[in-house]
Amino acid sequence: MVLGLPKEAIDENIFIDGNPNLHQMRVVGILTEDSRMYFEILTALRSEGLKHVSLDFSEPLPADVAVIVSTEDERHRIAFDHVVTNPNPDAAMEEVKSLLAGEKDLTTVVVGIDPGNRPGIAAVASDGTALMRMQAPDPEGVRPLVEEVADRYSSSALVVRIGNGDHTNRNRIFNVLWDCGYSVEIVDERNTTKRSKTPDEDAAYEIALTPGHAPRKRQEVSPPPGEIRNIQRLSRLQSEGKLTVSRELAKKVASGEISMEEAIVKQRGVKASKR
Repeated sequence: MVLGLPKEAIDENIFIDGNPNLHQMRVVGILTEDSRMYFEILTALRSEGLKHVSLDFSEPLPADVAVIVSTEDERHRIAFDHVVTNPNPDAAMEEVKSLLAGEKDLTTVVVGIDPGNRPGIAAVASDGTALMRMQAPDPEGVRPLVEEVADRYSSSALVVRIGNGDHTNRNRIFNVLWDCGYSVEIVDERNTTKRSKTPDEDAAYEIALTPGHAPRKRQEVSPPPGEIRNIQRLSRLQSEGKLTVSRELAKKVASGEISMEEAIVKQRGVKASKR
């Protein structure tokens, strides 16, 4: 047992959001006498929604343990094949999920996307296991991350689900993935927002679990007036009050045709030509 820890912490098993599918998962064992590492691992497993159990060096391993997380110094004490000892909790969780995925029938992998200026992304197995969680730098930046998932799980059918909020960015994401030939669904994302340190990724996880409808054509990207005005406001801030980009340029920024930096450069050129 881990010295100095309350029994309720040692015995606790966590299931994310009450998802009954996760009760079918094999568990992750925490086996270490390093209290600091124990709590870091425990926190990371809770964040990922992985069912886990605390283990004791003096007791036999439960039959449902699929992966053990420990420290490198204690590795020689553990007679088990799947042991993760990476000291970085985030990297350790990626190794854990990869090992768990290796035991699964990954016939289908679903990628959920929470649209926005920096979209959240979650790749999920059919039983609800979160395989990968990421955040794209912009709507078009979703494409290489989805391709990364497709490459890693190349033997699986891939379904992409995008939340229906933020229509402009949603449609930008839809179109870039549609052009790549992915199967894309649009999902009602109400009640997917979570209060957490990674709300976009958590919402993407919920979106991945929610079936949607599959449009049969590219989507129109038509930024509403409010978005145009906001981009103009941001251009003033970014240029330190020296200029405001035109509505035409702001629309191109909102549609992903040009960046804010490019719009400001173009506006400076227009301003200079009028002198």
